[in-house]
Amino acid sequence: MRPIVLIALALTAMLAPACSDDPTTPPTPVDTTVTLRADMRPDSTVGWLYYSIDGDSVVPSDRVGTADWDIAMAYLQCCGKTRTITIRLNSGTAGTGQTQGGLIANRFENVSALGGTTLRNDDTLNPVIAFGGPNNMWAYDGVPNHTLSPVPDRVAAIRTRRGKLVKFQFTSIYEGAPSVPTQLTPIGYYHFRYAQLNP
Repeated sequence: MRPIVLIALALTAMLAPACSDDPTTPPTPVDTTVTLRADMRPDSTVGWLYYSIDGDSVVPSDRVGTADWDIAMAYLQCCGKTRTITIRLNSGTAGTGQTQGGLIANRFENVSALGGTTLRNDDTLNPVIAFGGPNNMWAYDGVPNHTLSPVPDRVAAIRTRRGKLVKFQFTSIYEGAPSVPTQLTPIGYYHFRYAQLNP
């Protein structure tokens, strides 16, 4: 009986350190909360609306030359044949940030990770976000409406200067986000949503 007890104790002693030194730790869960913003109107004098994804807030225009903002949306004249929407990222020229961006061809709801998407250090997402082309995030409806609508299966992946990775999508460009805007519907009111992504 005694040898069997000693063998059992020896096995227990050998296995215990292996269990306590297990380097496997559960991954930090990703916050899947979707942040929604509606009717975000750039100042006509400044010409841009500067937004911080890290801070979930609009950045004052006197902070334009800093790394405080991640994405900037251009002021658009109301009611006309606007076919181009300029979006800037704060990747070093427009500001002093390190924001990166890229495009994912999928529905917002289906995107959970960056996957093979390459993020760029460009200061503008154009032509990723522009009128025309296979990679645009906006679709132009010509005669008779001359309106713009977000392409449903185009999502921007954005990495902020603090390393936060999000999926970002515009949902409307018109005041009140009507389902069927017209050429006379006030334009330049940004509606967008974003949520954290897995690396």
